Amino acid sequence: MLGLLHQFLNLNLFIWLFPIIFIFHDLEEIITIESSMAAHKDKYPQTHFIELTLRMREKLGSTAAQLAVSAAWILLFISFTTVMTAHFSSKGESFLLFTAILNLFVLQTFMHIVQTIMFRGYTPGIITSLFLLAPYCLVTYYLLVEYGQLDWHLFFTSLPVSLILILVFLVGNLLGRYFIR
Repeated sequence: MLGLLHQFLNLNLFIWLFPIIFIFHDLEEIITIESSMAAHKDKYPQTHFIELTLRMREKLGSTAAQLAVSAAWILLFISFTTVMTAHFSSKGESFLLFTAILNLFVLQTFMHIVQTIMFRGYTPGIITSLFLLAPYCLVTYYLLVEYGQLDWHLFFTSLPVSLILILVFLVGNLLGRYFIR
């Protein structure tokens, strides 16, 4: 079975799926953010984590339009990374930026799972996190290792880059708040 599946698994395909997976995930968030927050605003358990999450969401932009601006900013960065990774992968170049963003996909999935547990209900993005992001990340990590593009050194080197990218991606949230009030 794995041998049959393996013939369809191609690292280049998964590199090009990178922005597409992001688009589907962010579409779920954009479509459901306002209705989810409005429907459950007073129904959430009153914990410090939930209050902090709701305050962060309001500061970073809680409307669909603000989230769309942020998603466009991140999509530009992911698309650039995808093109550069696809171009340089044939030459055996580093996958540092690609791996750093992939790490953030894993962090995003983890955060959606934690939020869903803490909020005790649906949170925007959880469905695509479970059924799209998590499988995509696992298979992509597997393919990167299988094709000799990812080792422990690159993985640990990518972690600080991931932290820096969080700040770069937060610029998208600021742009969303600036352009959409």
